[in-house]
Amino acid sequence: MKTKQLKISLTILILSTFLFTFGCSDGPVAPPNNEEKVTITQGAWGTVRFLEGDFMPYYDTETGGTISPVVRDIYIHEATTGDMVVREGYGGFYKTINSQLIAVVQSNENGFFQIQLDPGKYSFFILEDSLFYGSRSDGEGFIMAEDVLKDSTVQVSLDITYMAVY
Repeated sequence: MKTKQLKISLTILILSTFLFTFGCSDGPVAPPNNEEKVTITQGAWGTVRFLEGDFMPYYDTETGGTISPVVRDIYIHEATTGDMVVREGYGGFYKTINSQLIAVVQSNENGFFQIQLDPGKYSFFILEDSLFYGSRSDGEGFIMAEDVLKDSTVQVSLDITYMAVY
């Protein structure tokens, strides 16, 4: 009986040590999502964030990555597919977007942006130096696309990740 209790105690000690060692890291501190700043009733809003560094599954607060809100111009186009853009290398950069430009909005120092939009499907591109950045596509081939519904807002996640490692 004592051997069984000793094995259970050792198992608990090992698990506790593991959880303490690897579970105490807070990970990268993300900027707030800015939801409390939304004043529109129909359209899109979100936070533009720049991710840089190491975001591997084991996160070390001293050598890990950083997430920072950034000021950027956001180009909103009609829903855009891969055959409507001219790529620049790899990693979600585009020289040209051959779909209708709907609007341009700028995020503030907290990365926050919002824009009133009619119902529809839109693609959101971030101007990064002289290129447009859009790192994800949906199952239908649309780049950085979001649907805006009548009388509602949609939160758009605009993460700039080309300097991050996963």
